[in-house]
Amino acid sequence: MPLFPLDIKHQEFSGQMFGYSKKEVRLFLDQVASELEELLNKQERELARREQMQYEVKQEAVSANTAVEDLKRREELISRTLVFAEKTKADIVANARKEAENIIHEAELKAKRAINEAKQHLGVLEHQYLSLKEQKRQFLLQFQVELQTFQDKIRTDPLLAKEPEKPAEGEFKQIREEIAPNPPQGEKK
Repeated sequence: MPLFPLDIKHQEFSGQMFGYSKKEVRLFLDQVASELEELLNKQERELARREQMQYEVKQEAVSANTAVEDLKRREELISRTLVFAEKTKADIVANARKEAENIIHEAELKAKRAINEAKQHLGVLEHQYLSLKEQKRQFLLQFQVELQTFQDKIRTDPLLAKEPEKPAEGEFKQIREEIAPNPPQGEKK
């Protein structure tokens, strides 16, 4: 598929972790180089054809003195065309080089931007990680304190003490005696 200047200017490459795919860029640059080489070969063939024409024109000039002036004008025109073709060839090569350098420079800038964005994202993630770690530590410390408080309350609870509460038992016994006094001695309980 032939390339046009707009194709080169608008060529997009898919991104990868650290920039553009080197393989894609290389393939594209190879294609550009190949097309430029074809163009240069075509120009060389054109130059050779023109040189052949110039030779034939000179042969005609030798054989026909009457056409000498016409041949001189053609020769001058051919020379100017050759100079113009050489200048055009040099301009095309220089422009292709500049475009390739611009593509590479733009790819490097995009890669640097992607790396900087990744570093910033990593910094955010690191900050979030440290924040979560600190929240977990605070939670565990608070939970430990509350758990210790509950354990202390359970340990000191009178129901779990080895000896029952004497005053409370005495009060229950006294209340029972007041409610149901002892029957007279002759009666059964």
